[in-house]
Amino acid sequence: MKAPQLLLCLLAAVSSARALDQNANQQSDVWEMIFGASGLSANADADGDGWSNASESAAGTNPFDGASFPSLLLESQQGIALNFAWAGLEGKKYSLFTSLDLLGEWVPAVPSVIGQGATAHLQVSLGGGSQRFFRLNIADQDSDGDGINDWEERAIGFDPTRTHTERNAALDSARVSAGLVAANTISVSTYDKTCSERWPDPAVFVVRRSGGLQPLSVNVAFTGTATRGVDYTTSIPGTVVSFPAGVREVFVEINPIADSDDAEATETVVLTANAGAGYSVSAPSSDSVSILNETATSPPTAKAAARFLIQAAFGPDQDTTGDDIPENVATVMQQGFAGWIDDQFARPIGLLSPMQQWEAAQPGSMEIYNDTKQNAWWGRVMELRKLWPDATMKQEQDSDPLRQRVAFALSEIFVISDRMEALGSSPGGMVNFYDLLVTNALGNYRDLLLGVSLHPCMGLYLSHLGNRKADPVAHTFPDENYAREVMQLFSIGLWMLNPDGTRQLDGQGQPIATYSNANITEMARVFTGLSHGDNAQFNGYSAALNVPMVGFDSEHDLAPKTLLLGATTPARMIDPIHPGKATMDDVNAAIANLFDHPNVGPFLARQLIQRMVTSNPSPAYIGRVAAKFANNGAGVRGDMKAVVKQILLDPEARDPAMLADPTFGKLREPILKVVNFARAFNARSVEGWFYLDAFSLDHAQEPMKAPSVFNFFLPTYTPPGVLAQSGLVAPEFQLVNASSGVTAPNYFRNAVFNGLHRWGVANPNRAVKLTLTREMLLNVPAAAVNDPYPNVDPLDPDPLLRRLDLVLTGGTLTPRNFQIIREALQRLGRNSAYDWPHERLTLAIYLIVTSPEFAVQR
Repeated sequence: MKAPQLLLCLLAAVSSARALDQNANQQSDVWEMIFGASGLSANADADGDGWSNASESAAGTNPFDGASFPSLLLESQQGIALNFAWAGLEGKKYSLFTSLDLLGEWVPAVPSVIGQGATAHLQVSLGGGSQRFFRLNIADQDSDGDGINDWEERAIGFDPTRTHTERNAALDSARVSAGLVAANTISVSTYDKTCSERWPDPAVFVVRRSGGLQPLSVNVAFTGTATRGVDYTTSIPGTVVSFPAGVREVFVEINPIADSDDAEATETVVLTANAGAGYSVSAPSSDSVSILNETATSPPTAKAAARFLIQAAFGPDQDTTGDDIPENVATVMQQGFAGWIDDQFARPIGLLSPMQQWEAAQPGSMEIYNDTKQNAWWGRVMELRKLWPDATMKQEQDSDPLRQRVAFALSEIFVISDRMEALGSSPGGMVNFYDLLVTNALGNYRDLLLGVSLHPCMGLYLSHLGNRKADPVAHTFPDENYAREVMQLFSIGLWMLNPDGTRQLDGQGQPIATYSNANITEMARVFTGLSHGDNAQFNGYSAALNVPMVGFDSEHDLAPKTLLLGATTPARMIDPIHPGKATMDDVNAAIANLFDHPNVGPFLARQLIQRMVTSNPSPAYIGRVAAKFANNGAGVRGDMKAVVKQILLDPEARDPAMLADPTFGKLREPILKVVNFARAFNARSVEGWFYLDAFSLDHAQEPMKAPSVFNFFLPTYTPPGVLAQSGLVAPEFQLVNASSGVTAPNYFRNAVFNGLHRWGVANPNRAVKLTLTREMLLNVPAAAVNDPYPNVDPLDPDPLLRRLDLVLTGGTLTPRNFQIIREALQRLGRNSAYDWPHERLTLAIYLIVTSPEFAVQR
């Protein structure tokens, strides 16, 4: 059959009655505003392109541009397939119809499509017949039924799916109708007051307008001690700030130019809005930002220090001196990154056991009914100087947040969990195990691995406590659980690794396994004969899970064993003078065998980097950390201080350019977000202690409560979608589900003024609440702080949001999100609601702690 011939493309723009047309001239009022087309006759053709002004209005094209008109292009013809293209304006509805002749019925050639603001493409099959006609209909729709069609709403930044865009109290149609004729008033402020010569985050001015919606050009001037083009560049080319239709704020970025003047003083840039056509200027008409001099050897800036503390500790704390810089941020700025780490290395070890033991010793009248091990954990991460409540001043000690941060990371590698009943009923034993991680967090990995292997809590959890040698008569064999996991999870992983963490491949390009079932069997034989260290009987009962396991040689397999990479152990003999020596000799040999395995450095490096810095470290980053594990510079293998220092000071961790790399960073763990939230506002109770638990109910995470030995999430987990398609992992996303996606944000909103306890607390002196005095003074005038319904106006939200941005997101809140939060706050003020000062501050904090910038650690 002969292929049909395309004879004609007929285009028709179909006007919609839904267009806002208050002057009844058959042209959209919004379209007139955007193109400055008021006063045009509907039937005239202003640009002479053959399309009437009314048709161009319906199509959304420019009536003054002869090249802008409704058009349908035949891009190509492939057999009986036609490929059409046209300019698909955002929000317009396009329907391609076809007919066999001009007199017959027009039928849809394909389903209608909605324009997305880019060229639209459609392929149509001609089918039978000798000729075909096509017509493109352009129509409007009003998805939310508010009287403003979708194209109009999108053209001015409104939401066509909501009658109240951005939850504004006024109906969209009322706002648009008023905005079309309202006068424009311009003011100037800042979203980010400082920038540094070697930090990529710019200072940000914001030029605001209230009133009108029309496109607008605002004249501005740049002054100050810094020189434009020499000391900085701007995000606008000249001295005119252009407002597109509907835009209320334009951000002007100040990007410093680094120079070699190490002695240069802090410079300023002042932006001033000047008079011009179509607007008036109101106060504040100008604002200033500072360019901080930064050299290659300068101390960290506030933003750099805040970012560092999110990686190395538990985030910034609250400023108490009035300079708006959190105290621990100021400490890092003073000491420098390496100096701060070295100071942490020298600090005493902050154990959890003293607090848990104190709690266990209290009489029932103390009413400590919650999880005592969680209370102890919170005391350490909140940096209490006392290890237990009635410690004397002489017993106080400096906090050690770096050690605690590393210990928490290790607790997600060397996992035990109170979801096992035998451990859940022994908080003292579990705290003792956690203290083992704390003690060895900055020690040597070999000691850590040995201590974990001999701890009775791990022995119970992975069932090698009371593990007997094989009995061929009874057909019993050693439990292989710990033998497998000590290799798979605690030391070498599943696949042989290169020094940079990439997998080794065999001659067929397949990964090489690190161990076999035979290796598991041999390793299981090693871990026989271990039982409670405080009981003379093998596998006897013990209430004390804080004493390391010891060897019972009579229950240990004394025969030779083959370890990894061909290593062997000799036959052992029971030594009556040194009971348990044969067992412990085998255990020590196995630990040494694992410790010396070449996989351990890269295997551990990747996971610690993931827990502290970024989910997808480069092979080079892993390789540098693994090299420090192999040799700390003084010939020592397994030095955790060297490993941790390399992780935190590595160029990949500290280079500010990584902030712009979309593959860098990680989703913050839920419990770490809660701790940062608490620290940012100096959460405290009257008693001074943190009787806190039950976070797993709202956040799906809590220390020592992992659902399995595989932790709360796998290091290789990736959610389906873009990340998986890009070959990236995002372990923490395994905690995000339909429940936690609702309960976690709800928790934060409730916690702002009601406290960190999920259900409240019976003893009000133990209620842990945020300290929000200074934040409230940035929210409302001082006289209104304690008035639930003050007859005053709220303060400008900019200083408050700048403060919250630094302590919660490390200064990474985007200008657009800053604007969204600011405009939400502006809706709460005088007469808006009962106790609106509290509601307003709650909203400010809530919107930031539920923002992407708080969720993602960069």
